[in-house]
Amino acid sequence: MSGLYLVRHAQPAITGVMLGALDPGLSESGRAHAATVLQNTSLAIVYSSPQRRAVETAEIIARGTPVEIVADLREISHGDWNGLTWKEIEARDPELAARKLRDWRGVTAPNGEAFDAFSERVLRAFEHIRRGPRPAAIVGHAAVNKVIARIDQAYGDVYELD
Repeated sequence: MSGLYLVRHAQPAITGVMLGALDPGLSESGRAHAATVLQNTSLAIVYSSPQRRAVETAEIIARGTPVEIVADLREISHGDWNGLTWKEIEARDPELAARKLRDWRGVTAPNGEAFDAFSERVLRAFEHIRRGPRPAAIVGHAAVNKVIARIDQAYGDVYELD
């Protein structure tokens, strides 16, 4: 198979908050789940975000296959909102939170990364990955995988695994 698999990292040790740039590892449940992902698939390479939750997932699903860390696959930074629940964000700045809900990509959290800049860096990472061997897996994050899944280019079969 010449496919490219998009895998969101398994469950992190911290949940219920905007993780963004935070760097927790996996929970026990996350490690157990990662062990079931692509278990019957032989991969040529696994590409991973440098964040621990992604690296741990990549190393588990790689099963000895090389893992390449790609810095530009890191999750979007939510700036001052990293580590906060949505309730906390709404309490701190209800107007900005409401604008964000209306225009998720167009509104940036204070000291956060603009979605356009984030998308550009993810696409840079994908330009490198698309020339690599297949079958391959990319272990990223929800927003990273959504950017990649929307690319309108011929690069073989893509399977998104959550």
